[in-house]
Amino acid sequence: MIYREGIEKGFKEGQKEEEIARKIFLSYPTFVFRHDKEEEYKIKNEISKFFNIPFRNVQVVGSAKTGESYIKNTFFRINESDLDIAIIDLQMFYDYMEKVFKATKGYSDLTGFSTPKSHLSYEKYLAKGIFRPDFMPKCEARTVLRKFLNNLSSNHAQKFSNINVAIYASECFFESKQGKIIKGLKNTK
Repeated sequence: MIYREGIEKGFKEGQKEEEIARKIFLSYPTFVFRHDKEEEYKIKNEISKFFNIPFRNVQVVGSAKTGESYIKNTFFRINESDLDIAIIDLQMFYDYMEKVFKATKGYSDLTGFSTPKSHLSYEKYLAKGIFRPDFMPKCEARTVLRKFLNNLSSNHAQKFSNINVAIYASECFFESKQGKIIKGLKNTK
């Protein structure tokens, strides 16, 4: 696959994992949409419009992007695999942080989180510049977001088991996260 070849070439050329991640995830074509670029456009456009963000801020990651999960060591499977979307947008990152801040009364009321310690996972990702909606506490913003993602998933259920999003504060945080995944491949040749 061109993705593994690109990663190996990057390693051979001494590129940092973040640079390899930039190449693979922000420049290479999307594996799952190689024969249906219209569907990729429609999904990204729906997300862009819903969140009122620039289209280019919506990126496909995970096995849908590369054809295989570098974490699970499995291949993308139609109808079984998720479509993972990365949204790279600082303002959106802040907006959702603020919604959670208000919903938890400045993090003084953690009862909305799914488990007593799930707020720790939420905070761990925030510290890495990643907002994970699946770790949000119960609040109106979470309800609206889940409804949108459930509808989007239903509309594309013929190809994906689910559509998920993560919001990144910047390309730096995005490349760092994807770079860690790339780094895990360095010694698995």
